[in-house]
Amino acid sequence: MHVQRPFFMALIVTIFGFCQLSAIIWSQSSLKPTPLHTLAQSAKESLLPNGIEVQIGDLHERVVALRDDVLRISMWKGDFAPEDASWAVLASARHGSAPVTLSESEGHFGFRTSALIVELDKETLEVIVRDQAGAILQQDARPVRLDGDAFRIYKSMPLDEHYFGLGDKAGPLDRRNQAFTLWNTDAYRFQESTDPLYKSIPYFMTYRAGRALGVLLDNTWRTSFDFGKESATAYSFGAPGGPINYYVFYGPSPKQVVQTYAWLTGTPPLPPLWSFGFQQSRYSYMTQARVLEVAKRLRADRIPADAIYLDIDFQDQNRPFSVNRTAFPDLPGMVKQLKADNFHVVSITDPHIANLSGHSYLPFDSGIAGNHFVKNPDGSVYTGRVWPGPSVFPDFTRQQTRAWWGSLYRDLRRDGVEGFWNDMNEPSIFDSPTATMPENVVHRIDEPGFASRPASHAEIHAIYGLENSRATFDGLRAIDPEIRPFVLTRATYAGGQRYAATWTGDNSSSWNHLRLTTPMLENLGLSGFAFSGADVGGYAGTPTPELLTKWMEVGAFQPIYRDHSEKGKGDQEPWVGGPEREAVPRHFIETR
Repeated sequence: MHVQRPFFMALIVTIFGFCQLSAIIWSQSSLKPTPLHTLAQSAKESLLPNGIEVQIGDLHERVVALRDDVLRISMWKGDFAPEDASWAVLASARHGSAPVTLSESEGHFGFRTSALIVELDKETLEVIVRDQAGAILQQDARPVRLDGDAFRIYKSMPLDEHYFGLGDKAGPLDRRNQAFTLWNTDAYRFQESTDPLYKSIPYFMTYRAGRALGVLLDNTWRTSFDFGKESATAYSFGAPGGPINYYVFYGPSPKQVVQTYAWLTGTPPLPPLWSFGFQQSRYSYMTQARVLEVAKRLRADRIPADAIYLDIDFQDQNRPFSVNRTAFPDLPGMVKQLKADNFHVVSITDPHIANLSGHSYLPFDSGIAGNHFVKNPDGSVYTGRVWPGPSVFPDFTRQQTRAWWGSLYRDLRRDGVEGFWNDMNEPSIFDSPTATMPENVVHRIDEPGFASRPASHAEIHAIYGLENSRATFDGLRAIDPEIRPFVLTRATYAGGQRYAATWTGDNSSSWNHLRLTTPMLENLGLSGFAFSGADVGGYAGTPTPELLTKWMEVGAFQPIYRDHSEKGKGDQEPWVGGPEREAVPRHFIETR
């Protein structure tokens, strides 16, 4: 049966879109500050249509207004500014321009917009941002710390300021007194203290005295954020490489900050209506008969579920875009039967392609023919072990590779599968000491708006899941332009909401993980992912009947409502625990 459309579903998405954010640290105590005042006797100012650029020696800092309430701040050494390209920030936003009124005092260069006042110190390049009433919104606590390609930016941290964002980091909603690393990681059985997790969303919101401010560090390297661990008076963020390029945008309300973040990085597509319904999954429903059995029970027990998931065991030896014909002898017939009973099927498609030369495995053969896989430094194809065994990995930084990947969905769409689940896309590697690709693996950027060039995995790691989900979304749109794709991704970067929904990964069946769920989803909502969820009942472990029942209640009021569990653990469908307990999740699913 189809899910209803009560107005509170829109309210749920709105609430999770306007909650809070989190922030991250990677302490770089070895970095020594460059004493800017010794680089030159005087600073040189260049006037720009929407801001200023100041040079001291070979160090440049540029501050421009993209809108009256949005600043872009960048810094570099040498004669040439970094490439003006971004995987996260839309070109329409990056090229925005607001009129400014320039100003200069004895110690500062600066300008005003209709909303903000900006000052740059002539000796240190420290930046102060104020509102039009003169109240300080953000202030550098010390000069930017530079050490080769590495940098760290320090901002003053008032005692009454609070910090939210950074996606689905575990722990309290307020990130004050915490430190985080952004490096997409397969964090099976993560706990409250686990860091990093699956996503890299280098954006946070500050809130103080009724004024909210957003900060987005657009840097795809291993970034880190510290909100009071290193210093009680300063928060900081930085990276070991990549550009010093960040955006500061003013509310003053949190809602306005979230809206501006969406202006910068894009909004989610309208999802299909069925994806708001209850979704039943596990790793794995091992046979076609079992899938149909679960669906039949859901209908017999009058539980209005809308989706059933197929995890990796529906595939032939875990090989993406294949089907285990022994366990699933008639996948199209099964999907058709489920569709007739108003179920929508979501199948997994991991990014690792089995390395199977000479086995007539189309994804491998066509990928090799099209030169679509990432390389080792010596030019050979990189191979890592994942679920199918030795595997190769699409180079999603190439537009040609994304188009090829998208075309692989044609057969599953022909068979009637309607949703697709991009898992393991940090990417997770089983036989690597770092659990992911080596940082010297080579990607080949071939993307409109970027210079065509090789790039190390150290630079690309954070966007691998983002571009994987982009390839899936765009491919589905190309195959069926009239449908609304449903793509679920585990790893992503800022702006990934343009292509996929997400969930919090491999949580555990514990009361603590139930408690962690709400602040994690709130921070995801503040970070662009209003459509997100956490595995109901917990993925790792078997919940007690009491825990499963309570999680079913809470999950009904979260944007994505998916019951999912791992292989080898107890069942956790809504009827587990008997008829009396089953009545509770049925009531809450019906209420939703």
